[in-house]
Amino acid sequence: MRNNTAVGILLCAGMAAAGYQDRAYADDFYKDKTINIVVGFGAGGGYDLYARLLSRHFGNHIPGNPRVVVQNMTGAGSVRAANFVYTTAPKDGTHIAGVNQHMPLFSLLGAEAAKFDPRKFVWLGSMTSSNGVTYTWETSKVRSIADAKNVSVTMGSTGTTSDAHIYLNLMNQLVGTQFKLINGYPGGKEIELAMQRGEVDGRGGNSWASLASNNPDWIARKRVNILAQYGMEKEKELPDVPLMQELVSSARDKQIVELISLATVLGFTHWVAPETPAAQVAILRKAYKASVADRGLLDEAAKAQMPINSKDGEALQELVSRVTSTPEAVLLETAKMLGWQK
Repeated sequence: MRNNTAVGILLCAGMAAAGYQDRAYADDFYKDKTINIVVGFGAGGGYDLYARLLSRHFGNHIPGNPRVVVQNMTGAGSVRAANFVYTTAPKDGTHIAGVNQHMPLFSLLGAEAAKFDPRKFVWLGSMTSSNGVTYTWETSKVRSIADAKNVSVTMGSTGTTSDAHIYLNLMNQLVGTQFKLINGYPGGKEIELAMQRGEVDGRGGNSWASLASNNPDWIARKRVNILAQYGMEKEKELPDVPLMQELVSSARDKQIVELISLATVLGFTHWVAPETPAAQVAILRKAYKASVADRGLLDEAAKAQMPINSKDGEALQELVSRVTSTPEAVLLETAKMLGWQK
Protein backbone atom coordinates (compact mmCIF):
# COMPACT_ATOMS: atom_id res chain seq x y z
CA MET A 1 0.00 0.00 0.00
CA ARG A 2 2.81 2.36 0.92
CA ASN A 3 4.60 1.56 -2.36
CA ASN A 4 1.47 2.33 -4.39
CA THR A 5 1.05 5.61 -2.54
CA ALA A 6 4.67 6.52 -3.16
CA VAL A 7 4.34 5.73 -6.89
CA GLY A 8 1.18 7.88 -7.06
CA ILE A 9 2.94 10.77 -5.39
CA LEU A 10 5.88 10.49 -7.79
CA LEU A 11 3.58 10.36 -10.82
CA CYS A 12 1.66 13.44 -9.68
CA ALA A 13 4.89 15.24 -8.98
CA GLY A 14 6.20 14.32 -12.41
CA MET A 15 3.02 15.52 -14.12
CA ALA A 16 3.11 18.75 -12.15
CA ALA A 17 6.73 19.30 -13.09
CA ALA A 18 5.98 18.64 -16.76
CA GLY A 19 3.08 21.06 -16.62
CA TYR A 20 5.29 23.65 -14.99
CA GLN A 21 7.95 23.17 -17.68
CA ASP A 22 5.34 23.59 -20.43
CA ARG A 23 4.06 26.77 -18.82
CA ALA A 24 7.59 28.02 -18.26
CA TYR A 25 8.42 27.36 -21.93
CA ALA A 26 5.27 29.16 -23.06
CA ASP A 27 5.88 32.08 -20.73
CA ASP A 28 9.46 32.42 -21.93
CA PHE A 29 8.81 31.80 -25.64
CA TYR A 30 8.14 35.39 -26.72
CA LYS A 31 11.03 36.98 -24.86
CA ASP A 32 13.25 38.91 -27.30
CA LYS A 33 11.01 37.94 -30.22
CA THR A 34 9.05 40.02 -32.72
CA ILE A 35 5.42 39.38 -33.59
CA ASN A 36 4.45 40.43 -37.12
CA ILE A 37 0.86 41.40 -37.89
CA VAL A 38 0.67 40.91 -41.65
CA VAL A 39 -1.90 43.31 -43.11
CA GLY A 40 -3.19 42.59 -46.60
CA PHE A 41 -3.55 46.25 -47.57
CA GLY A 42 -1.44 49.38 -47.72
CA ALA A 43 -0.86 51.85 -44.90
CA GLY A 44 -3.62 54.19 -43.82
CA GLY A 45 -6.71 52.05 -44.42
CA GLY A 46 -8.98 50.49 -41.82
CA TYR A 47 -7.21 47.12 -41.63
CA ASP A 48 -3.88 48.88 -41.21
CA LEU A 49 -5.11 51.37 -38.59
CA TYR A 50 -6.73 48.71 -36.43
CA ALA A 51 -3.65 46.47 -36.68
CA ARG A 52 -1.40 49.35 -35.61
CA LEU A 53 -3.71 50.18 -32.71
CA LEU A 54 -3.52 46.55 -31.58
CA SER A 55 0.26 46.45 -32.05
CA ARG A 56 0.80 49.32 -29.60
CA HIS A 57 -0.81 47.38 -26.74
CA PHE A 58 -0.66 43.67 -27.63
CA GLY A 59 2.90 43.00 -26.48
CA ASN A 60 2.17 44.42 -23.02
CA HIS A 61 -0.15 41.47 -22.36
CA ILE A 62 2.23 38.74 -23.56
CA PRO A 63 4.82 37.17 -21.23
CA GLY A 64 8.25 38.36 -22.35
CA ASN A 65 6.85 41.62 -23.79
CA PRO A 66 7.74 40.92 -27.43
CA ARG A 67 8.00 43.67 -30.01
CA VAL A 68 4.88 43.84 -32.21
CA VAL A 69 5.13 45.33 -35.70
CA VAL A 70 2.77 45.72 -38.64
CA GLN A 71 3.90 44.37 -42.00
CA ASN A 72 1.92 45.64 -44.99
CA MET A 73 1.72 43.06 -47.79
CA THR A 74 -0.54 44.24 -50.58
CA GLY A 75 -1.74 42.10 -53.44
CA ALA A 76 -4.97 40.52 -54.72
CA GLY A 77 -7.14 42.10 -52.06
CA SER A 78 -5.30 40.30 -49.22
CA VAL A 79 -4.89 36.86 -50.83
CA ARG A 80 -1.11 37.32 -50.97
CA ALA A 81 -0.92 38.11 -47.25
CA ALA A 82 -3.32 35.30 -46.29
CA ASN A 83 -1.37 32.78 -48.35
CA PHE A 84 1.89 33.97 -46.77
CA VAL A 85 0.72 33.56 -43.18
CA TYR A 86 -0.98 30.23 -43.92
CA THR A 87 1.75 28.58 -46.01
CA THR A 88 5.14 30.34 -45.84
CA ALA A 89 5.53 32.26 -42.58
CA PRO A 90 6.86 30.52 -39.45
CA LYS A 91 4.07 28.58 -37.67
CA ASP A 92 5.23 29.48 -34.18
CA GLY A 93 2.82 32.25 -33.24
CA THR A 94 5.02 35.10 -34.47
CA HIS A 95 2.97 35.85 -37.61
CA ILE A 96 -0.63 36.98 -37.40
CA ALA A 97 -2.90 37.66 -40.37
CA GLY A 98 -4.88 40.90 -40.53
CA VAL A 99 -6.60 40.40 -43.88
CA ASN A 100 -9.79 41.03 -45.80
CA GLN A 101 -12.89 39.80 -43.99
CA HIS A 102 -13.96 38.11 -47.23
CA MET A 103 -11.01 35.69 -47.28
CA PRO A 104 -13.13 32.79 -45.91
CA LEU A 105 -15.73 33.46 -48.61
CA PHE A 106 -13.08 33.66 -51.32
CA SER A 107 -11.69 30.27 -50.39
CA LEU A 108 -15.13 28.75 -49.83
CA LEU A 109 -16.20 29.68 -53.35
CA GLY A 110 -13.29 27.75 -54.81
CA ALA A 111 -10.96 30.48 -56.01
CA GLU A 112 -7.70 28.86 -57.15
CA ALA A 113 -5.51 31.67 -55.84
CA ALA A 114 -6.49 30.85 -52.25
CA LYS A 115 -3.92 28.47 -50.77
CA PHE A 116 -5.66 28.27 -47.41
CA ASP A 117 -8.65 26.59 -45.76
CA PRO A 118 -10.62 29.08 -43.62
CA ARG A 119 -12.11 26.22 -41.61
CA LYS A 120 -8.61 25.66 -40.21
CA PHE A 121 -7.82 29.27 -39.31
CA VAL A 122 -7.01 29.67 -35.61
CA TRP A 123 -8.94 32.82 -34.79
CA LEU A 124 -7.54 35.14 -32.14
CA GLY A 125 -10.41 37.62 -32.22
CA SER A 126 -11.95 40.62 -33.90
CA MET A 127 -11.42 44.22 -32.82
CA THR A 128 -14.64 45.44 -34.34
CA SER A 129 -17.10 44.68 -37.09
CA SER A 130 -19.47 46.81 -39.07
CA ASN A 131 -21.50 46.81 -42.24
CA GLY A 132 -19.92 47.32 -45.62
CA VAL A 133 -20.87 50.47 -47.49
CA THR A 134 -20.76 51.77 -51.06
CA TYR A 135 -20.49 55.52 -51.56
CA THR A 136 -19.85 58.24 -54.12
CA TRP A 137 -18.14 61.59 -53.72
CA GLU A 138 -20.15 64.78 -53.25
CA THR A 139 -19.60 65.89 -56.86
CA SER A 140 -21.02 62.68 -58.36
CA LYS A 141 -24.44 62.78 -59.99
CA VAL A 142 -25.12 59.31 -58.56
CA ARG A 143 -26.60 59.73 -55.10
CA SER A 144 -28.73 56.60 -54.77
CA ILE A 145 -29.11 53.02 -56.01
CA ALA A 146 -31.93 54.27 -58.25
CA ASP A 147 -29.45 56.66 -59.91
CA ALA A 148 -26.95 53.81 -60.35
CA LYS A 149 -29.53 51.85 -62.35
CA ASN A 150 -29.76 54.59 -64.95
CA VAL A 151 -26.14 55.63 -65.58
CA SER A 152 -22.71 54.03 -65.60
CA VAL A 153 -20.85 54.62 -62.33
CA THR A 154 -17.06 54.21 -62.05
CA MET A 155 -15.95 52.82 -58.69
CA GLY A 156 -12.44 52.20 -57.38
CA SER A 157 -11.40 48.70 -56.36
CA THR A 158 -8.23 46.88 -55.28
CA GLY A 159 -9.01 43.69 -57.20
CA THR A 160 -11.24 40.68 -57.71
CA THR A 161 -11.30 39.66 -54.04
CA SER A 162 -12.14 43.10 -52.69
CA ASP A 163 -15.36 44.24 -51.06
CA ALA A 164 -16.05 46.40 -54.11
CA HIS A 165 -15.79 43.46 -56.51
CA ILE A 166 -18.06 41.29 -54.37
CA TYR A 167 -20.68 43.89 -53.54
CA LEU A 168 -20.94 45.63 -56.89
CA ASN A 169 -20.79 42.59 -59.17
CA LEU A 170 -23.68 41.07 -57.25
CA MET A 171 -25.48 44.41 -57.16
CA ASN A 172 -25.20 44.68 -60.94
CA GLN A 173 -26.51 41.15 -61.51
CA LEU A 174 -29.17 40.99 -58.81
CA VAL A 175 -30.37 44.59 -58.65
CA GLY A 176 -29.64 45.94 -62.14
CA THR A 177 -27.17 48.71 -61.32
CA GLN A 178 -24.48 49.86 -63.75
CA PHE A 179 -21.38 50.00 -61.56
CA LYS A 180 -18.10 49.84 -63.48
CA LEU A 181 -15.13 48.71 -61.42
CA ILE A 182 -11.70 50.26 -61.92
CA ASN A 183 -9.33 47.68 -60.41
CA GLY A 184 -5.68 47.92 -59.47
CA TYR A 185 -5.58 50.46 -56.64
CA PRO A 186 -3.19 49.28 -53.89
CA GLY A 187 -5.52 50.28 -51.04
CA GLY A 188 -8.46 52.29 -49.84
CA LYS A 189 -6.45 55.45 -49.32
CA GLU A 190 -5.53 55.58 -53.00
CA ILE A 191 -9.12 54.90 -54.06
CA GLU A 192 -10.41 57.78 -51.96
CA LEU A 193 -7.76 60.14 -53.35
CA ALA A 194 -8.85 59.13 -56.85
CA MET A 195 -12.45 59.74 -55.85
CA GLN A 196 -11.64 63.25 -54.64
CA ARG A 197 -9.69 63.99 -57.83
CA GLY A 198 -12.62 62.88 -59.97
CA GLU A 199 -10.88 59.84 -61.46
CA VAL A 200 -13.70 57.64 -60.18
CA ASP A 201 -17.18 58.40 -58.87
CA GLY A 202 -16.68 56.64 -55.57
CA ARG A 203 -15.50 53.69 -53.54
CA GLY A 204 -17.21 50.38 -54.17
CA GLY A 205 -16.62 48.81 -50.78
CA ASN A 206 -15.45 49.87 -47.35
CA SER A 207 -16.58 49.22 -43.80
CA TRP A 208 -18.75 51.77 -42.07
CA ALA A 209 -16.35 51.68 -39.10
CA SER A 210 -13.41 52.50 -41.36
CA LEU A 211 -15.21 55.32 -43.15
CA ALA A 212 -16.49 56.84 -39.91
CA SER A 213 -13.13 56.61 -38.13
CA ASN A 214 -10.88 57.71 -41.01
CA ASN A 215 -13.05 60.52 -42.33
CA PRO A 216 -15.56 61.68 -39.71
CA ASP A 217 -15.70 65.12 -41.34
CA TRP A 218 -16.99 63.55 -44.55
CA ILE A 219 -19.94 62.20 -42.62
CA ALA A 220 -20.57 65.39 -40.67
CA ARG A 221 -20.36 67.59 -43.79
CA LYS A 222 -22.18 65.07 -46.04
CA ARG A 223 -19.29 64.94 -48.49
CA VAL A 224 -20.14 61.36 -49.50
CA ASN A 225 -23.38 59.81 -50.70
CA ILE A 226 -23.81 56.41 -49.05
CA LEU A 227 -25.77 54.34 -51.56
CA ALA A 228 -26.10 50.96 -49.85
CA GLN A 229 -24.97 48.93 -46.86
CA TYR A 230 -24.18 45.23 -46.52
CA GLY A 231 -24.77 43.32 -43.30
CA MET A 232 -27.30 41.36 -41.31
CA GLU A 233 -29.03 44.47 -39.98
CA LYS A 234 -28.71 48.22 -40.49
CA GLU A 235 -26.12 50.32 -38.71
CA LYS A 236 -27.91 52.52 -36.19
CA GLU A 237 -26.29 55.61 -37.73
CA LEU A 238 -27.57 54.66 -41.21
CA PRO A 239 -31.31 54.03 -40.80
CA ASP A 240 -32.18 55.44 -44.23
CA VAL A 241 -29.48 53.64 -46.23
CA PRO A 242 -30.89 50.42 -47.75
CA LEU A 243 -29.47 47.01 -46.91
CA MET A 244 -28.79 44.92 -49.97
CA GLN A 245 -31.27 42.34 -48.59
CA GLU A 246 -33.95 44.98 -49.06
CA LEU A 247 -33.08 45.37 -52.74
CA VAL A 248 -33.65 41.72 -53.73
CA SER A 249 -36.79 39.60 -53.49
CA SER A 250 -36.32 35.95 -54.49
CA ALA A 251 -35.31 33.31 -51.94
CA ARG A 252 -32.20 32.42 -53.97
CA ASP A 253 -31.08 36.04 -54.19
CA LYS A 254 -31.56 36.50 -50.46
CA GLN A 255 -29.40 33.43 -49.76
CA ILE A 256 -26.63 34.86 -51.92
CA VAL A 257 -26.82 38.25 -50.22
CA GLU A 258 -26.80 36.63 -46.77
CA LEU A 259 -23.72 34.64 -47.75
CA ILE A 260 -21.71 37.71 -48.68
CA SER A 261 -23.08 39.66 -45.71
CA LEU A 262 -21.83 37.16 -43.12
CA ALA A 263 -18.27 38.38 -43.68
CA THR A 264 -19.23 41.81 -42.36
CA VAL A 265 -19.90 40.19 -38.99
CA LEU A 266 -16.28 38.99 -38.92
CA GLY A 267 -14.91 42.50 -39.36
CA PHE A 268 -11.31 43.38 -38.51
CA THR A 269 -10.20 39.91 -37.50
CA HIS A 270 -6.82 38.36 -36.73
CA TRP A 271 -5.80 34.71 -37.02
CA VAL A 272 -2.78 32.42 -37.08
CA ALA A 273 -1.97 29.30 -39.10
CA PRO A 274 -3.40 25.95 -37.94
CA GLU A 275 0.04 24.51 -37.12
CA THR A 276 0.62 27.12 -34.41
CA PRO A 277 1.35 25.32 -31.09
CA ALA A 278 -1.51 25.30 -28.59
CA ALA A 279 0.64 27.00 -25.94
CA GLN A 280 1.24 30.01 -28.18
CA VAL A 281 -2.40 30.12 -29.27
CA ALA A 282 -3.51 30.25 -25.65
CA ILE A 283 -1.12 33.11 -24.92
CA LEU A 284 -2.18 35.08 -28.01
CA ARG A 285 -5.90 34.64 -27.40
CA LYS A 286 -5.55 35.70 -23.78
CA ALA A 287 -3.48 38.73 -24.81
CA TYR A 288 -5.98 39.64 -27.51
CA LYS A 289 -8.88 39.66 -25.05
CA ALA A 290 -6.84 41.72 -22.61
CA SER A 291 -5.72 44.17 -25.32
CA VAL A 292 -9.21 45.02 -26.61
CA ALA A 293 -10.28 45.64 -23.01
CA ASP A 294 -7.16 47.66 -22.20
CA ARG A 295 -8.03 51.18 -21.02
CA GLY A 296 -5.10 52.62 -22.95
CA LEU A 297 -6.26 51.01 -26.21
CA LEU A 298 -9.88 52.04 -25.62
CA ASP A 299 -8.92 55.64 -24.89
CA GLU A 300 -6.72 55.77 -27.98
CA ALA A 301 -9.51 54.26 -30.10
CA ALA A 302 -12.06 56.75 -28.76
CA LYS A 303 -9.75 59.66 -29.51
CA ALA A 304 -9.28 58.41 -33.07
CA GLN A 305 -13.01 57.67 -33.40
CA MET A 306 -12.31 53.98 -34.04
CA PRO A 307 -15.17 51.83 -32.70
CA ILE A 308 -14.25 48.77 -30.64
CA ASN A 309 -16.83 45.98 -30.69
CA SER A 310 -14.72 42.92 -30.09
CA LYS A 311 -15.38 39.19 -30.46
CA ASP A 312 -13.20 36.37 -29.18
CA GLY A 313 -11.71 33.61 -31.29
CA GLU A 314 -14.23 30.98 -30.24
CA ALA A 315 -17.16 33.16 -31.29
CA LEU A 316 -15.56 33.78 -34.67
CA GLN A 317 -15.23 30.05 -35.27
CA GLU A 318 -19.00 29.70 -34.90
CA LEU A 319 -19.55 32.46 -37.47
CA VAL A 320 -17.25 30.77 -39.97
CA SER A 321 -19.13 27.50 -39.42
CA ARG A 322 -22.28 29.29 -40.53
CA VAL A 323 -20.61 30.38 -43.74
CA THR A 324 -19.33 26.90 -44.54
CA SER A 325 -22.80 25.37 -44.11
CA THR A 326 -24.28 27.31 -47.05
CA PRO A 327 -25.79 24.91 -49.67
CA GLU A 328 -23.31 23.91 -52.36
CA ALA A 329 -25.59 25.06 -55.19
CA VAL A 330 -25.72 28.59 -53.76
CA LEU A 331 -21.95 28.63 -53.32
CA LEU A 332 -21.39 27.59 -56.93
CA GLU A 333 -23.83 30.13 -58.32
CA THR A 334 -22.30 32.93 -56.24
CA ALA A 335 -18.78 31.96 -57.36
CA LYS A 336 -19.85 32.12 -61.01
CA MET A 337 -21.46 35.54 -60.53
CA LEU A 338 -18.22 36.84 -59.06
CA GLY A 339 -16.11 35.31 -61.82
CA TRP A 340 -14.24 33.13 -59.37
CA GLN A 341 -15.33 29.97 -61.18
CA LYS A 342 -16.41 29.30 -64.77
